[in-house]
Amino acid sequence: AVAAAAAASWCHAPVPPSPMWRAVHQRTVSVERGCVWLAGRQSRLSMSTAGGGERRRQPSAKQSLGQNFLVDESMSRGMVGALEAVGVGDRLVEFGPGQGALTALLLEAHPQMLAVELDQRMEAVLREEHPQLALRRGDMLEIDLADLSAERGGSLQLITNTPFYLTSPFLFKLLGQLEHVEQVVLSMQAEVADKVLAPPCCKDYGILTVMLQLFGRPERLFEIPPTAFRPVPKCSASVLRLRPSAVPMGVDGGAALTVAQRSQLLGLLKLAFEQRRKMLRHTLKPLLLDAATPPPDELLRMRPEQLPPAEWIELAAMLFGADTTDSAPALQAAHASGSWKAYKKGWRPPQPALGGAASAS
Repeated sequence: AVAAAAAASWCHAPVPPSPMWRAVHQRTVSVERGCVWLAGRQSRLSMSTAGGGERRRQPSAKQSLGQNFLVDESMSRGMVGALEAVGVGDRLVEFGPGQGALTALLLEAHPQMLAVELDQRMEAVLREEHPQLALRRGDMLEIDLADLSAERGGSLQLITNTPFYLTSPFLFKLLGQLEHVEQVVLSMQAEVADKVLAPPCCKDYGILTVMLQLFGRPERLFEIPPTAFRPVPKCSASVLRLRPSAVPMGVDGGAALTVAQRSQLLGLLKLAFEQRRKMLRHTLKPLLLDAATPPPDELLRMRPEQLPPAEWIELAAMLFGADTTDSAPALQAAHASGSWKAYKKGWRPPQPALGGAASAS
Protein backbone atom coordinates (compact mmCIF):
# COMPACT_ATOMS: atom_id res chain seq x y z
CA ALA A 1 0.00 0.00 0.00
CA VAL A 2 2.83 2.37 0.86
CA ALA A 3 4.54 1.58 -2.42
CA ALA A 4 1.29 2.17 -4.34
CA ALA A 5 0.79 5.55 -2.65
CA ALA A 6 4.34 6.57 -3.45
CA ALA A 7 3.89 5.55 -7.06
CA ALA A 8 0.64 7.51 -7.30
CA SER A 9 2.20 10.68 -5.82
CA TRP A 10 5.10 10.35 -8.22
CA CYS A 11 2.72 10.06 -11.19
CA HIS A 12 0.89 13.28 -10.21
CA ALA A 13 4.00 15.33 -9.39
CA PRO A 14 4.59 18.29 -11.73
CA VAL A 15 7.16 17.60 -14.40
CA PRO A 16 9.54 20.50 -15.09
CA PRO A 17 9.38 21.64 -18.72
CA SER A 18 12.23 20.69 -20.96
CA PRO A 19 14.61 23.36 -22.32
CA MET A 20 13.18 22.86 -25.83
CA TRP A 21 9.60 23.43 -24.56
CA ARG A 22 10.66 26.64 -22.77
CA ALA A 23 12.33 27.98 -25.90
CA VAL A 24 9.24 27.31 -28.07
CA HIS A 25 6.92 28.81 -25.43
CA GLN A 26 9.03 31.99 -25.10
CA ARG A 27 9.06 32.45 -28.88
CA THR A 28 5.28 32.03 -28.99
CA VAL A 29 4.72 34.58 -26.21
CA SER A 30 7.13 37.02 -27.87
CA VAL A 31 5.28 36.75 -31.17
CA GLU A 32 1.91 37.21 -29.44
CA ARG A 33 3.18 40.24 -27.52
CA GLY A 34 4.66 41.65 -30.70
CA CYS A 35 1.34 41.34 -32.46
CA VAL A 36 -0.44 43.06 -29.58
CA TRP A 37 2.17 45.86 -29.53
CA LEU A 38 1.90 46.37 -33.30
CA ALA A 39 -1.88 46.41 -33.10
CA GLY A 40 -1.78 48.97 -30.30
CA ARG A 41 0.76 51.08 -32.18
CA GLN A 42 -1.34 50.96 -35.33
CA SER A 43 -4.43 52.03 -33.40
CA ARG A 44 -2.54 54.93 -31.83
CA LEU A 45 -1.25 56.08 -35.20
CA SER A 46 -4.68 55.96 -36.83
CA MET A 47 -7.64 58.25 -36.39
CA SER A 48 -11.26 57.84 -37.46
CA THR A 49 -12.64 60.30 -39.97
CA ALA A 50 -15.77 62.37 -39.47
CA GLY A 51 -17.73 59.77 -41.44
CA GLY A 52 -16.59 56.99 -39.12
CA GLY A 53 -15.43 54.69 -41.95
CA GLU A 54 -11.78 54.49 -42.99
CA ARG A 55 -9.07 55.18 -40.46
CA ARG A 56 -6.04 57.30 -41.28
CA ARG A 57 -2.59 57.76 -39.82
CA GLN A 58 -1.95 60.73 -37.55
CA PRO A 59 1.00 63.02 -38.36
CA SER A 60 3.75 62.64 -35.79
CA ALA A 61 4.62 65.43 -33.37
CA LYS A 62 7.18 67.97 -34.56
CA GLN A 63 9.88 68.73 -32.03
CA SER A 64 10.63 72.03 -33.77
CA LEU A 65 7.07 73.18 -32.97
CA GLY A 66 7.18 71.92 -29.39
CA GLN A 67 4.25 69.59 -30.02
CA ASN A 68 2.98 67.30 -27.24
CA PHE A 69 -0.54 66.19 -28.07
CA LEU A 70 -3.10 65.74 -25.31
CA VAL A 71 -4.50 62.19 -25.59
CA ASP A 72 -6.31 61.81 -22.26
CA GLU A 73 -10.00 62.50 -22.85
CA SER A 74 -10.73 63.19 -19.18
CA MET A 75 -8.12 65.96 -19.19
CA SER A 76 -9.54 67.36 -22.42
CA ARG A 77 -13.03 67.45 -20.90
CA GLY A 78 -11.62 69.14 -17.82
CA MET A 79 -10.10 71.94 -19.89
CA VAL A 80 -13.25 72.45 -21.96
CA GLY A 81 -15.38 72.44 -18.81
CA ALA A 82 -13.17 75.15 -17.29
CA LEU A 83 -14.49 77.72 -19.76
CA GLU A 84 -17.03 79.83 -17.92
CA ALA A 85 -20.20 81.30 -19.45
CA VAL A 86 -19.26 81.20 -23.11
CA GLY A 87 -22.34 83.09 -24.27
CA VAL A 88 -21.38 83.67 -27.91
CA GLY A 89 -19.60 80.83 -29.69
CA ASP A 90 -18.28 83.18 -32.38
CA ARG A 91 -15.91 84.68 -29.80
CA LEU A 92 -14.42 81.32 -28.77
CA VAL A 93 -11.00 80.78 -30.31
CA GLU A 94 -8.73 77.76 -29.91
CA PHE A 95 -5.05 78.33 -30.59
CA GLY A 96 -3.03 75.31 -31.71
CA PRO A 97 -5.74 72.61 -31.89
CA GLY A 98 -3.24 69.99 -33.12
CA GLN A 99 -4.97 66.62 -33.41
CA GLY A 100 -8.26 68.08 -32.19
CA ALA A 101 -8.50 66.69 -28.65
CA LEU A 102 -10.25 69.85 -27.46
CA THR A 103 -11.74 70.82 -30.81
CA ALA A 104 -14.15 67.90 -31.08
CA LEU A 105 -15.55 68.65 -27.63
CA LEU A 106 -15.74 72.40 -28.19
CA LEU A 107 -17.58 72.03 -31.49
CA GLU A 108 -20.41 70.14 -29.83
CA ALA A 109 -21.42 73.22 -27.82
CA HIS A 110 -19.95 76.01 -29.94
CA PRO A 111 -20.19 75.23 -33.67
CA GLN A 112 -19.36 78.87 -34.52
CA MET A 113 -15.93 78.69 -32.84
CA LEU A 114 -12.67 79.48 -34.63
CA ALA A 115 -9.47 77.41 -34.54
CA VAL A 116 -6.03 78.71 -35.50
CA GLU A 117 -3.33 76.16 -36.39
CA LEU A 118 0.24 76.79 -37.56
CA ASP A 119 1.11 73.22 -38.65
CA GLN A 120 -0.04 72.59 -42.22
CA ARG A 121 -0.23 68.82 -41.61
CA MET A 122 -2.57 69.23 -38.66
CA GLU A 123 -4.63 71.73 -40.60
CA ALA A 124 -5.26 69.07 -43.26
CA VAL A 125 -6.29 66.51 -40.64
CA LEU A 126 -8.66 68.94 -38.93
CA ARG A 127 -10.30 69.94 -42.22
CA GLU A 128 -10.95 66.29 -43.00
CA GLU A 129 -12.12 65.38 -39.51
CA HIS A 130 -14.21 68.50 -38.89
CA PRO A 131 -15.29 70.01 -42.22
CA GLN A 132 -17.73 72.30 -40.39
CA LEU A 133 -14.94 73.89 -38.32
CA ALA A 134 -13.95 77.52 -39.02
CA LEU A 135 -10.20 77.00 -39.34
CA ARG A 136 -7.34 79.18 -40.46
CA ARG A 137 -3.60 78.79 -40.52
CA GLY A 138 -1.67 81.26 -38.42
CA ASP A 139 0.85 81.90 -35.65
CA MET A 140 -0.71 82.60 -32.26
CA LEU A 141 2.02 85.15 -31.51
CA GLU A 142 1.48 87.06 -34.74
CA ILE A 143 -2.31 87.37 -34.65
CA ASP A 144 -3.56 90.79 -33.57
CA LEU A 145 -6.12 90.16 -30.84
CA ALA A 146 -7.71 93.58 -31.38
CA ASP A 147 -8.42 92.78 -35.02
CA LEU A 148 -9.62 89.29 -34.16
CA SER A 149 -11.93 90.64 -31.46
CA ALA A 150 -13.46 93.14 -33.88
CA GLU A 151 -13.90 90.40 -36.47
CA ARG A 152 -15.58 88.00 -34.03
CA GLY A 153 -17.85 90.63 -32.52
CA GLY A 154 -16.54 91.17 -28.99
CA SER A 155 -14.09 90.14 -26.28
CA LEU A 156 -12.48 86.79 -27.00
CA GLN A 157 -12.68 83.53 -25.06
CA LEU A 158 -9.37 81.70 -25.63
CA ILE A 159 -8.38 78.11 -24.99
CA THR A 160 -5.07 76.47 -25.84
CA ASN A 161 -2.70 73.64 -25.05
CA THR A 162 0.22 76.00 -25.40
CA PRO A 163 3.57 74.55 -26.52
CA PHE A 164 5.74 74.93 -23.44
CA TYR A 165 8.36 77.10 -25.14
CA LEU A 166 5.67 79.58 -26.24
CA THR A 167 4.00 80.00 -22.85
CA SER A 168 5.86 83.11 -21.70
CA PRO A 169 5.66 85.02 -25.04
CA PHE A 170 1.96 84.16 -25.32
CA LEU A 171 1.24 85.44 -21.81
CA PHE A 172 3.06 88.71 -22.49
CA LYS A 173 1.10 89.03 -25.72
CA LEU A 174 -2.13 88.67 -23.72
CA LEU A 175 -0.98 91.29 -21.20
CA GLY A 176 -0.38 93.76 -24.01
CA GLN A 177 -3.84 93.27 -25.54
CA LEU A 178 -5.95 92.25 -22.57
CA GLU A 179 -8.73 94.73 -23.39
CA HIS A 180 -9.80 92.33 -26.13
CA VAL A 181 -9.86 89.11 -24.07
CA GLU A 182 -12.52 88.04 -21.57
CA GLN A 183 -11.05 84.76 -20.34
CA VAL A 184 -8.30 82.28 -21.14
CA VAL A 185 -7.99 78.58 -20.28
CA LEU A 186 -4.55 77.20 -21.03
CA SER A 187 -2.10 74.52 -20.06
CA MET A 188 1.50 75.31 -19.24
CA GLN A 189 4.55 73.73 -17.69
CA ALA A 190 3.93 73.25 -13.96
CA GLU A 191 7.10 75.20 -13.10
CA VAL A 192 5.80 78.20 -15.06
CA ALA A 193 2.48 77.98 -13.20
CA ASP A 194 4.47 78.05 -9.95
CA LYS A 195 6.08 81.31 -11.08
CA VAL A 196 2.76 82.84 -12.09
CA LEU A 197 1.28 82.19 -8.64
CA ALA A 198 4.41 82.75 -6.55
CA PRO A 199 4.31 85.03 -3.46
CA PRO A 200 6.90 87.77 -2.91
CA CYS A 201 10.29 86.97 -1.37
CA CYS A 202 10.89 83.72 -3.23
CA LYS A 203 13.00 82.78 -6.23
CA ASP A 204 9.97 82.09 -8.46
CA TYR A 205 8.63 85.62 -7.97
CA GLY A 206 9.43 87.71 -11.02
CA ILE A 207 8.20 89.86 -13.91
CA LEU A 208 5.55 87.43 -15.12
CA THR A 209 4.32 86.97 -11.54
CA VAL A 210 3.75 90.68 -10.98
CA MET A 211 2.13 91.38 -14.36
CA LEU A 212 -0.25 88.40 -14.28
CA GLN A 213 -1.24 88.80 -10.65
CA LEU A 214 -2.06 92.44 -11.37
CA PHE A 215 -3.82 92.06 -14.71
CA GLY A 216 -4.60 88.35 -15.24
CA ARG A 217 -6.30 87.13 -12.03
CA PRO A 218 -4.76 83.65 -12.48
CA GLU A 219 -6.44 80.58 -11.00
CA ARG A 220 -4.85 77.14 -10.93
CA LEU A 221 -7.45 74.49 -11.79
CA PHE A 222 -5.80 71.06 -12.02
CA GLU A 223 -2.64 69.20 -13.03
CA ILE A 224 -2.01 67.10 -16.14
CA PRO A 225 0.47 64.22 -15.75
CA PRO A 226 3.12 63.67 -18.44
CA THR A 227 1.44 60.38 -19.46
CA ALA A 228 -1.57 62.34 -20.75
CA PHE A 229 0.54 63.62 -23.66
CA ARG A 230 2.12 62.03 -26.72
CA PRO A 231 5.04 62.17 -26.93
CA VAL A 232 5.44 62.07 -23.16
CA PRO A 233 7.18 65.27 -21.94
CA LYS A 234 9.68 65.31 -19.08
CA CYS A 235 7.49 67.55 -16.92
CA SER A 236 3.95 67.87 -15.64
CA ALA A 237 1.53 70.53 -16.85
CA SER A 238 -0.93 72.75 -15.02
CA VAL A 239 -4.20 74.17 -16.31
CA LEU A 240 -4.84 77.82 -15.43
CA ARG A 241 -7.76 80.14 -16.02
CA LEU A 242 -7.13 83.85 -16.53
CA ARG A 243 -9.63 86.72 -16.45
CA PRO A 244 -7.67 89.63 -17.93
CA SER A 245 -8.48 93.16 -16.82
CA ALA A 246 -6.74 96.52 -17.27
CA VAL A 247 -7.78 97.42 -13.70
CA PRO A 248 -4.90 96.20 -11.50
CA MET A 249 -5.82 93.72 -8.80
CA GLY A 250 -5.25 94.74 -5.18
CA VAL A 251 -4.86 98.48 -5.82
CA ASP A 252 -7.29 100.58 -3.75
CA GLY A 253 -9.45 102.70 -6.03
CA GLY A 254 -7.34 101.61 -8.96
CA ALA A 255 -8.31 102.78 -12.42
CA ALA A 256 -7.65 100.92 -15.64
CA LEU A 257 -4.09 101.30 -16.89
CA THR A 258 -3.56 102.13 -20.53
CA VAL A 259 -1.30 100.06 -22.76
CA ALA A 260 1.35 102.79 -22.42
CA GLN A 261 1.18 102.64 -18.61
CA ARG A 262 1.40 98.84 -18.61
CA SER A 263 4.36 99.16 -20.95
CA GLN A 264 6.02 101.55 -18.48
CA LEU A 265 5.46 99.06 -15.69
CA LEU A 266 6.83 96.15 -17.72
CA GLY A 267 9.98 98.09 -18.59
CA LEU A 268 10.45 99.05 -14.94
CA LEU A 269 10.07 95.43 -13.83
CA LYS A 270 12.49 94.19 -16.47
CA LEU A 271 15.07 96.79 -15.47
CA ALA A 272 14.79 95.88 -11.78
CA PHE A 273 14.49 92.08 -11.93
CA GLU A 274 17.47 91.64 -14.21
CA GLN A 275 19.48 92.61 -11.10
CA ARG A 276 17.13 91.11 -8.55
CA ARG A 277 19.71 90.86 -5.77
CA LYS A 278 20.48 94.59 -5.86
CA MET A 279 18.53 97.22 -3.95
CA LEU A 280 16.19 99.35 -6.01
CA ARG A 281 18.13 102.53 -5.22
CA HIS A 282 21.01 101.09 -7.28
CA THR A 283 19.13 99.61 -10.23
CA LEU A 284 16.75 102.57 -10.59
CA LYS A 285 19.30 105.33 -9.88
CA PRO A 286 19.17 106.82 -13.43
CA LEU A 287 15.37 107.09 -13.22
CA LEU A 288 15.34 108.74 -9.78
CA LEU A 289 16.84 111.97 -11.11
CA ASP A 290 13.71 112.76 -13.13
CA ALA A 291 11.14 111.06 -10.88
CA ALA A 292 7.76 112.79 -10.64
CA THR A 293 7.74 112.03 -6.91
CA PRO A 294 10.90 110.82 -5.12
CA PRO A 295 10.23 107.33 -3.71
CA PRO A 296 10.78 106.94 0.06
CA ASP A 297 14.13 105.58 1.24
CA GLU A 298 12.60 102.49 2.88
CA LEU A 299 11.14 101.46 -0.47
CA LEU A 300 14.42 102.02 -2.31
CA ARG A 301 16.27 99.84 0.21
CA MET A 302 14.16 96.86 -0.86
CA ARG A 303 15.06 94.31 -3.50
CA PRO A 304 12.69 93.67 -6.44
CA GLU A 305 11.43 90.33 -5.12
CA GLN A 306 10.36 91.95 -1.83
CA LEU A 307 7.86 94.34 -3.41
CA PRO A 308 4.26 93.00 -3.69
CA PRO A 309 2.51 93.50 -7.06
CA ALA A 310 0.35 96.46 -5.94
CA GLU A 311 3.41 98.37 -4.70
CA TRP A 312 4.97 98.19 -8.16
CA ILE A 313 2.00 100.20 -9.42
CA GLU A 314 2.71 102.83 -6.75
CA LEU A 315 6.42 102.90 -7.60
CA ALA A 316 5.71 103.36 -11.32
CA ALA A 317 3.37 106.25 -10.51
CA MET A 318 6.11 107.90 -8.42
CA LEU A 319 8.67 107.58 -11.19
CA PHE A 320 6.55 108.42 -14.24
CA GLY A 321 3.68 110.42 -12.76
CA ALA A 322 0.76 111.05 -15.09
CA ASP A 323 3.00 110.82 -18.15
CA THR A 324 1.58 108.15 -20.46
CA THR A 325 3.99 108.72 -23.35
CA ASP A 326 6.37 105.99 -24.38
CA SER A 327 8.93 105.57 -21.59
CA ALA A 328 11.06 103.01 -23.45
CA PRO A 329 13.82 105.52 -24.36
CA ALA A 330 14.24 106.60 -20.73
CA LEU A 331 14.26 103.01 -19.51
CA GLN A 332 16.73 101.93 -22.18
CA ALA A 333 18.98 104.87 -21.31
CA ALA A 334 18.99 103.63 -17.71
CA HIS A 335 20.40 100.28 -18.79
CA ALA A 336 24.07 99.63 -19.38
CA SER A 337 23.52 97.81 -22.69
CA GLY A 338 22.60 99.80 -25.77
CA SER A 339 20.74 96.80 -27.27
CA TRP A 340 18.51 96.28 -24.23
CA LYS A 341 14.74 96.42 -24.79
CA ALA A 342 12.19 97.65 -22.24
CA TYR A 343 9.73 94.86 -23.00
CA LYS A 344 9.54 91.07 -23.32
CA LYS A 345 9.12 88.79 -26.30
CA GLY A 346 5.45 88.60 -27.27
CA TRP A 347 4.67 92.11 -26.00
CA ARG A 348 3.75 94.70 -28.62
CA PRO A 349 5.22 98.04 -27.53
CA PRO A 350 2.91 101.05 -28.07
CA GLN A 351 4.85 102.62 -30.93
CA PRO A 352 3.74 104.05 -34.27
CA ALA A 353 3.73 101.49 -37.06
CA LEU A 354 7.01 102.12 -38.87
CA GLY A 355 7.51 98.72 -40.38
CA GLY A 356 8.04 95.43 -38.58
CA ALA A 357 7.91 95.12 -34.82
CA ALA A 358 11.20 95.33 -33.00
CA SER A 359 12.57 92.17 -31.50
CA ALA A 360 12.62 91.78 -27.74
CA SER A 361 15.31 90.27 -25.65
